Amino acid sequence: MPMNTRIIVQDATDGPLALREVTLPDPGPHDVLVQIHATGVCQSQLFWMHADHAEPMLFGHEGYGTVLATGSAVTHIAAGEAAMITWVPRTDDRIPTRASIDLPDGRTAHSPNVYTWAEHALVDELYVMPLPPESREDVVSVVGCAVVTGAGALCNAAPVEPGNTVAVFGAGGVGLSAVAAASIRGASRIVAVDLDAEKLAFAKQFGATDTIDASVTDNPAAAIVELTGGVDIAVDCVGLTSTTVQALDSVRAGRVGGRRGGTVVLVGLPKGLTELNLAGLIGGQKQLIGTTAGGCGQDDIGTFLDWHTEGLLDLNTLVTNRYILEDIDRAVSDLAAGRVLGRAIVTM
Repeated sequence: MPMNTRIIVQDATDGPLALREVTLPDPGPHDVLVQIHATGVCQSQLFWMHADHAEPMLFGHEGYGTVLATGSAVTHIAAGEAAMITWVPRTDDRIPTRASIDLPDGRTAHSPNVYTWAEHALVDELYVMPLPPESREDVVSVVGCAVVTGAGALCNAAPVEPGNTVAVFGAGGVGLSAVAAASIRGASRIVAVDLDAEKLAFAKQFGATDTIDASVTDNPAAAIVELTGGVDIAVDCVGLTSTTVQALDSVRAGRVGGRRGGTVVLVGLPKGLTELNLAGLIGGQKQLIGTTAGGCGQDDIGTFLDWHTEGLLDLNTLVTNRYILEDIDRAVSDLAAGRVLGRAIVTM
């Protein structure tokens, strides 16, 4: 039976967010209908708000809820089970469909994959994974994007080995997840870099051994080299030209006939064109790699959930701000203004 619900929609690029009443159809063969309990508020969603889109857009790509109904071809999850919605699809020969919702005015709102800023979501089954009983908490909603992106960067894209040194540029939810992963995997020194002293102090709760306040330090890369001799791995969770350059300058150089230089992992979405001095990259035998979702698949999400259950990754501390769906504008404004210390979620 079709279901009436409310979702967040943006009609046009840079336009306001609106809470709309819509009617969801019955699930198609590969669809899952989920009642959303909590969803993360992510910087990438701010990126999409300012990106060109000709059609109304849906938002949110990490959420936790309860399955209400499934399509005829869905076998891995059933009504009544707890579920995570994530933009990271399960591996399958079939290509998942993007989410589309018909609006009352005759238009159709879309998302590139899923949407979770809603009371209910109807999404492709490949974006839905069952949750074990011990993971049924609102805070697990942030694992579907923030944790897989930050922690995944240091588990998959550039795996930290015991004793490695690491620098993390940007101490938001993604950066804190990277710091935590570096600590869990045995890094000997973890340097967090940010413009906010409060965020840097907070990063120490997740394993940062050193912090650099870029608002008062002229050359954070030089400061990192002075502390560590150059780190083995640097993660840029910001995506500005300045942070990418600093990350490259902060990793150790290799030498001809000897070991390779350090690795920089680009996680933050770029804000424009980036100009780099490639001579330093080549001469230092450094690696510059990009990663989406930390190179993770859904199996990795299970690992991160285990970290939380085992007390290694404190999601309750990571989630510092809670909002309701009607306050989505405030949630977005707080995130854009840097008023979210860790990660923000919306609870229904």
